[in-house]
Parts: sequence; C-alpha cells; structure tokens
Amino acid sequence: MAQMLHGGDIYHQKITYDFSVNVNPLGIPWAVQQILRDSVGHWDCYPDPQCRQLTRELAGHHGVEGERIVCGNGAADLIYRLAFVQRPRKALLPAPTFSEYERALSAVGCRVRHYRLSEERGYEMDVEELAGLLEEGDILFVCNPNNPTGQAVPNRQVARLLQACRRKQAFLVLDECFCEFLSRPKDYTMMGDIRDWPEAVILRAFTKSYAMAGLRLGYAVCGDPAVAGRLRRAGQPWSVSLPAQEAGVAALGEKGYLEQTRSLVSTEREYMREALAKLGFIVFPSQANYLLFKDTGEDRHGNLWEQLRRRGILIRDCSNFCGLGRGFSFRYYRTSIRTREENEILLDAVRALVY
Repeated sequence: MAQMLHGGDIYHQKITYDFSVNVNPLGIPWAVQQILRDSVGHWDCYPDPQCRQLTRELAGHHGVEGERIVCGNGAADLIYRLAFVQRPRKALLPAPTFSEYERALSAVGCRVRHYRLSEERGYEMDVEELAGLLEEGDILFVCNPNNPTGQAVPNRQVARLLQACRRKQAFLVLDECFCEFLSRPKDYTMMGDIRDWPEAVILRAFTKSYAMAGLRLGYAVCGDPAVAGRLRRAGQPWSVSLPAQEAGVAALGEKGYLEQTRSLVSTEREYMREALAKLGFIVFPSQANYLLFKDTGEDRHGNLWEQLRRRGILIRDCSNFCGLGRGFSFRYYRTSIRTREENEILLDAVRALVY
C-alpha cells in the first residue's frame, strides 16, 4: 500500500487510534469548541484577509509589533511562501527534519545540502558544526524542537547560529511549532529577541499546540517587517478561514491549557520511553510530544507500521525522512505522546506483536 509523505492519513483506511501526528493529546480546548459552534452563523461572510483581530492578539501574546506577524493556512503555507519570496539559490538543512522545507525549496530551484545528525549522539544538533557548514547567502531551516527527533536547541545556542548567519549573510527560518510542548519554552524560543535579527523568521502554528490541525492556522514572526510585507503579498487574500481566525483568538485566551499539556506530555513521554525500551526498541532522547525509535527486530515480527495499521492503529513510518532509511532488518518509527489510556492501547498492541 502506498504511504503518504506525512502522518494523519486516516481517510482511506480504518484507523481508530492515530499516533502518526503530533497534536495535543488534550484535544481542542473547550472554549475554542464553543466559539466555533457559536460562530457558525457568520461563516457566510468572507474572512478578514488581513487577520486584524488575530494579529492584534498574537502581538500582545508575544510582545511583538503586529507589522512583524503574518498569518497563514498552517505553517506549511508560510514555508512555501518563504521559499517563493526569498528565492534562495542554495540551502542548508539538518537531516532528518521536516520534509516540507526541502520540498518548498526544490519547488523554486534551490540546491539543498544536508547536515547529517548523528544517531550515536541521539540526533542532538551541534550548533558549531552546523554554523561551520554555512555558506554565503544560504537559507537555513531549523526545526526547534526537531521533527522527528524531538531534540531542542537552547536559545543561547540559537543566538550563536544567528551570529554565524549574519557573518555569512544567510537567512534563518526557525520553526518553533513544537516549542510549547517543551518543559521550559522560554529557554528555547527566540521570540523575545526577534527584533534584533532581521535575517530570521520564526514559524508557529496552532495545529499542534491546540490540536487544531483540521482548521489550518499558522503564523510567522519576522525580524524584518519588510520580509513580513513580502510574505503577505505572496499569499492569496483569504488564506485563513473565518473559523480558523476565531478559533485562534479563543485559543490565545486559554489559561492553564498549555501548562496542563506540558505536565501530561512530560509524564507520558517518560512512561512510553521506558515501555518501548523494555520491548526491545532503541528509543532516542526527546523533549517534545513524540518519540523516535528504532526497531531492530523486524526480521522477527515484520513491518511494525503495517502490522499496527491492520489493527486500526497508525504510527509514523520514518523511512522517507532523509537519513532514516530502512535497513535489512531495522526501521525507524515515530509515535506521538497521547493520554495514558491511549498509550496503553498502543503498547498492548505492540506487545502482542513482539512477544
């Protein structure tokens, strides 16, 4: 069976539990659900093409000027817009990482080089090594924490990377879409310093943090307001739907939701890490709401993705990530961190396969 490039392909197969996408296990906040129900009567109107209210709320939430913010149809929309407006000739990407960076860059004829993360070091990113590979005029995408590895780079190290970008006249796209799942997000985000770095853009999304994947809502915060202007002009006028805008405003008003999420993810991630390791998998360190693990027993129980899919459970087969290709008897997988009840369902299914 042909697989989609990403997880979440639940529409042509019977899937009861989806661990292939890394959305908030708490689900869409109740207040957001209420707003969506109450706003249905307004959906016959066109959405605000400038996302004025949402932009004001985001500006207040992050303490940045609204002129730096551009809202889009998910972070992926903004990744493609960035590739289109920057038109880079060459790029540097860590590997493995989110595949849409390379797809967007290839679409504009950009030559991509890879910085291979080391399995022996748990896929931890070495900022000094990465900076040393930068060439004049590069565009660099860094997912922080990285997808699919879950490793994060502290903001003091990101600042050193930005200094290297400035020396090389390079441009950094910092994808912080999973930042809110970190135990201490403020130690990793560059949001508070973005004004100081005109050569940088931060990407965020409501997709993962607020479990709003189906609504498609992301935003960019630009160090240079001129870059923000070009991004706005590169998008079609109504790229953010009315319900997505209203849901975003409501989500930003949530109190305690993200703190509760971090507590749950931290506890369940450790629980899942230990359980998968006991089942014989190599589980790599993660600070996010997902775990990358290596199955070296595939010659005994077959393709774990396929076996679980037949049982109505979907995990992420990582063999199409650059640097995570399958071998003769091993394969890499990623699972999201869900609630204890859901996690036990996945673990019970895996136990039945490996024993």
